[in-house]
This record gives sequence, C-alpha cells and structure tokens, in this order.
Amino acid sequence: MSSGNALLNVPLFPEASQLLGQDTWRAFNDRVELNVQVRGLKGYLDGSIPKPTLATYIYMAQTTSLPDSQFPSPGEWTQHERMVASIIYLNCTDPIGVGIKRDNTASKTWQYLIKKYEAHDKQHIHIADTILREHKFNPETTTMEDHEKKRKNLLKSLHNLGGTCNDYQFWMIVIASMPEAWKDYVLNVPGIFSSDVFTYLHCLYLDKVRRNRDTEDDHIKKQVAALFAQHLATHAASSTTLTPKRERPICTNPPCPSKVGHTIDRCWAKGGGAEEKAPKSWKDKYGPNGTKANSKQYHFPHQCLCRCYILPEEHQ
Repeated sequence: MSSGNALLNVPLFPEASQLLGQDTWRAFNDRVELNVQVRGLKGYLDGSIPKPTLATYIYMAQTTSLPDSQFPSPGEWTQHERMVASIIYLNCTDPIGVGIKRDNTASKTWQYLIKKYEAHDKQHIHIADTILREHKFNPETTTMEDHEKKRKNLLKSLHNLGGTCNDYQFWMIVIASMPEAWKDYVLNVPGIFSSDVFTYLHCLYLDKVRRNRDTEDDHIKKQVAALFAQHLATHAASSTTLTPKRERPICTNPPCPSKVGHTIDRCWAKGGGAEEKAPKSWKDKYGPNGTKANSKQYHFPHQCLCRCYILPEEHQ
C-alpha cells in the first residue's frame, strides 16, 4: 500500500466523471471508491475509523501506522480523513450547488451524497430507459449520423445512472427505432453488435436519400421540359401571327398634292386645316398654295385614224 507523500497527491477525475448532478453520479461514485480503496482509506469514507482523542489514544509505538490502521494517531487520522474529503470535494464541479461543505468530514459528506442520489436512482433509471426505447428515427428531419449520436448519448445517460443495457439489447432497440416504412429492410440486419447495425443503417439511409433525390430531380426535369415546350409553342405562335397592316390616313382636300399620310385637318395646301403652316421645303416643292411650281398643262397629242399625231398650235 502507498504511504507517506504518495497520500498527499489528490487525484483529479476526467470532466465526464466529476460530480455535476444525477447524470454523473454513478461514474463519480465508482472513481471515488476505487481511489479511496487503493490508498487504504476506505474506513475514512464509510466512517468505520473514528477520530481518536488525546485522552483515549494510547501510543503503542513510535513508528507511523499504516493508512488502513484502525488505531491511527490524531495527526494521522486528520491527514487521511482530509485526503478522502479532498478527493470528494475537489472532484465536484459545483460543490456549493451540490450542497456539500468543505469542513464536513468525508464520511458525513459521502452519506449525504448517497442519500441524495441513490434514493432517486431507480426512478431516473426507469425514465432514462424509457427515453432510450421510445426515441424514434425520422429520416425527414434527422440524419443517420445524428440519430446514432443521440442513441449513444441516451445509452450513456442510462449507464451513468446505474441502469443496464448490454450491446445486444441496444442492437434490438436501435432496429426498433427505425420508421415503419423501413420495416421490410430491417428484418434481417447482418451482425450481432450495435456497430454492425449502424453500419448497415448508414448504407440504407444513403441509398434512400439518393433515391428520393433522383425522384425529385426527375420531377423537376419534367417540369422544366414542360415549361420549355410551352415557351417554344408560345414563341412559334407569336412569330407566325401576321401583324395587321396599319392603314395610312387619306387627305380629302382637292388641291392637296400629297394626299396620303394626313387628313384634311392637318393639310398644308389651300383649303386645308393647316394652310399657310407648311415648312419652306414643302413650299419650295409644291408652291405656296400646294400647286407645283412652274407646272405646265401639257395637252397630249390627238391621234387620228391614220395614226399620225396632230400637235397643238403652240408646238407647231
């Protein structure tokens, strides 16, 4: 057994094994008992080694007694008891929140913790076991990876409370958590370990997701093809439709030299609604009143029966 300075080293537990509440009590309990036993200080934890007094203590020998001695000196008892109390107190994440006091003896603190947590263990174990069995996998909202993590955390919580669930039982619980639509796919799952079932379920999940995506892609492709065909049909119909020819207005003013393209109300020729408003270029071309400048009335020659032409007198 260790003695001397080795007893002064207070072990610090991993964070997952430090006392934080009901969830970590079981791991904390096991580590405290093992560390106390290996140092031979179990009697200080359960209170079986009482504190000696100077009046009753008889010095049987001048040598230092062993840690598990039932008759330590007052100084040895204080040192050993404080070691056990330190193991408990320093490995509590929140000692004040848990409800323990630093000056209490190790046995008093230990009995308080047992009474606080052991009394509720059965109820908490039942709740944790129920949650583990009733948690179901929903592929629409959760991935298989997240489901596996959730399952293992629930199993860990059950074990921390002291509940039992071996690997084969966990294997059956995981299979039972699959959705009803997957029932035919999980009737014959290979392997007998939980790691085997999760490997199979990961492959099944990926296959299901890929199929659903392919189905959705096909549906989207069909929608796009239908919209594209509709667009082509609309474009073809619009390109073949003849644009109605726009009719140009006709001027009814007799002197108007250019009757197409306007009405009499906007005519620049004499008698029109816009008389004397014609631009200079128009007047130069058609005259101030709309008659052609330097226009001459030519008389076409008359043709006689002998097919000779008789010119007017002014051209003879």
